[in-house]
Amino acid sequence: MPRLSLFLLLALAGCDATTSRETVVRVLIPGPDSIPTPVAGLGLVALPYNRDSVLAALEARARAPRPATADLDSLFAEFRGPFAAYSKAAFEAGRLRDSLARLKNRLDGLSRSTPEYRELYSLFGRASETLKDAESREAETREALDAARRRFVPRSDSLRARVRAWEDSAYAGYDSIVRRLAERSGREAVADTTDPTGRAALTLRGGPWWIYARSWDATDPNAEWYWNVPVRGDTVVLDPGSGKRRVRY
Repeated sequence: MPRLSLFLLLALAGCDATTSRETVVRVLIPGPDSIPTPVAGLGLVALPYNRDSVLAALEARARAPRPATADLDSLFAEFRGPFAAYSKAAFEAGRLRDSLARLKNRLDGLSRSTPEYRELYSLFGRASETLKDAESREAETREALDAARRRFVPRSDSLRARVRAWEDSAYAGYDSIVRRLAERSGREAVADTTDPTGRAALTLRGGPWWIYARSWDATDPNAEWYWNVPVRGDTVVLDPGSGKRRVRY
């Protein structure tokens, strides 16, 4: 891979107009039910440089190649099944508990002599039986997940440690490089956190800017959603289409 010089990285930072503008960022990721869901409380950072270019340059000049991860990837794949089964069961049980709570609130506000009360009470009984089955599946899949975790953790720890040691070495100069990029652009990083609707508003001066964020993956504890998205308008959407689903080593 060709090496990028620090001079080229500095040029990538750019430095144009000094006017400020508000940029709205929205974050959505698939939930356990695969439906895109707003992500609340997620930290976002607007950077005046392209962090992926910096990381690529550092990887290119690393003294050794990234350690092979095939064995670790196989362990992740084995663990993903029990985790996904438990996540689905827990999500369904939680949905049913919420539904029962709403039914109970409605029943509490009705007279027991009304037809509506009798109808809702019958529905409440059927829903309670459904919840028992769901909670049984939740408990079973939790036991299977705990057993899988006991097998997974000791086998994966040493393999993960090798990858992290390589990253510590390869990315050792990252902080000093990005500090120089920020100084050259005359702009500091801008951070914020998404609100309950998965939105955040950042005031950005000049440009260019990139929005950087990382979020959990609801279906896999060893994966994450990663974004490093250039700002090209008043709104930036961070979702599976603009990000990458990648393994967390």
